[in-house]
Amino acid sequence: LDLTSPRIYSVLLDSIVWPRVQLSLGDLESLGKLFSRVVDFRSRFTATHSQGVSCVAAELAGLHNFERREVRLMRIAGYLHDIGKVAIPNSILEKPGKLAGDEMLIMKGHTYYTLKILETIEGFEDIRYWAAFHHERMDGKGYPFRCKGEELSLGARIMAVADIFTALTEDRPYRAGLDKQECQSILDDFVANGGLDGKIVRTLKENYDSINDTRRSIQEKHLADYKRSFDEANNAKSLAS
Repeated sequence: LDLTSPRIYSVLLDSIVWPRVQLSLGDLESLGKLFSRVVDFRSRFTATHSQGVSCVAAELAGLHNFERREVRLMRIAGYLHDIGKVAIPNSILEKPGKLAGDEMLIMKGHTYYTLKILETIEGFEDIRYWAAFHHERMDGKGYPFRCKGEELSLGARIMAVADIFTALTEDRPYRAGLDKQECQSILDDFVANGGLDGKIVRTLKENYDSINDTRRSIQEKHLADYKRSFDEANNAKSLAS
């Protein structure tokens, strides 16, 4: 991926003295939420996905005794975990059917781009790895970095569970979210097959209803925002024509 990606921004970063901007944790949360909307609103299939992942990851972090500041960082990482999708063409993001082999390879590159984008931000060390490793697996068969086991921090393992749980339970234009029994069965299969951390999945199952209710409430709110933005954009186009 390094060999094939356009890396002109890295040349610029090394060649230009950029002004330093320091943001508070609250500012970072607001910025992360903004970027999540930019990414999610590109596709009707994932219009509220990052919002869901963010809240689930933060809930799981709290249940695993992360400090308050770390929980907030985990929330930010959830907002930003799919930011690499800005490098993925809409024709792939919006494709209703199964992706072809070459299309899937392009899609899998989004976590690489998430890491590369977040590497440019000083102080994001934990956030970048929690965010970018959400498709890695405990057995090392994930992508794109093939990390496994203890190479994956607790935060990265939490993010992987949060991402899959949210994808299973959220409504998509082509299907309703899965019910509790179906979701838990699939998560158990991931654990049995070496994909997810069993301890984190167990924590999620023990707190399933409260976590899922929080996820649903947040995503419903942001779905309303998405529909309003979509309607406003269509109205603007109609007026322009």
